[in-house]
Amino acid sequence: MMRRLGLLALLLPLLMALSACATRGDIETDRKAAEEAHKAEDDAKCRATNTKPGETAYDACRQDLATKRAKKAVIDYQKARDFDRVLGGLDDL
Repeated sequence: MMRRLGLLALLLPLLMALSACATRGDIETDRKAAEEAHKAEDDAKCRATNTKPGETAYDACRQDLATKRAKKAVIDYQKARDFDRVLGGLDDL
């Protein structure tokens, strides 16, 4: 009985940790939801300038927002990469 309890005590945290892992489907669903939220946000910002979908000014506004978001994503990736490099370099001390 005590052996089973000990085994359960060891396996329970492992099972809890594994159940918290995101699956590929979860990640894809989250990415699509974020993309849709960005589209809705961009649409609202561009409509606030009194333009409508299909107009040149609206399309330019959406393109500008998409370009800014892409540049920000690149910068965020570079910052995360540089941060990881700094942390990795601490092992050499």
